[in-house]
Amino acid sequence: MRVDMDVEGLFDLARPYLERNDFGVAHTQRVFDIAQENFTVPPELKDLTFSSIILHDIGGGSIKDQYEKGPKIATSILKQIGYAERFIEEVCEIISTHHDHPDTPSLTFKVLYDSDKLVMFSPEEFPYYNSTADFDWNKIVNLIYSEHMRQLAKKMLKQRQNELV
Repeated sequence: MRVDMDVEGLFDLARPYLERNDFGVAHTQRVFDIAQENFTVPPELKDLTFSSIILHDIGGGSIKDQYEKGPKIATSILKQIGYAERFIEEVCEIISTHHDHPDTPSLTFKVLYDSDKLVMFSPEEFPYYNSTADFDWNKIVNLIYSEHMRQLAKKMLKQRQNELV
C-alpha cells in the first residue's frame, strides 16, 4: 500500500467530479479540514481515511449516484495513483455506505461520517439545510458518533441560530 498520500494530487483528480455536486469541491475540502482538525487518525489509517473523505461524494449530488457511480469513479482514480486492490475495495465500501448509520462502524467510517455531518453546521452549508421545512437539527446532532463532535455540533448550531436573530 502507498504511504504518505498526495492529498492535492487526489483532490486534483477528483475535482472535475466533485464540482458537479451542489456544494462542489469546497464541501469536500471542508469535510477534510474538519476531520484533520478534530480527529487523531492513526498513521496506518490516514491514507484510507483521507482518500475516503476526498472521494465520498464523487459519484454525484444524489445519494443514489454517490453509492452507484462513486465506487466506479474512485476505483479508476485510485488505480491511476497505484493503490492496491484491497485498499480500493475498502475505500469503495465506505463511499457506497457513507450516509448509512451502522452500529459498529470503523474508525475511518466514523471520521468521515461525523465530519460530513458537522459540515452541515458550517456557515456555508447551514443556510441550505436550515431553509428546508421541518429540518430536524437535533436528529443530525444525535446521529454523530463522537461525543466531542456532538458537543461541537451543538455549539455551532447555537452560533448559527444566534446569527439568524
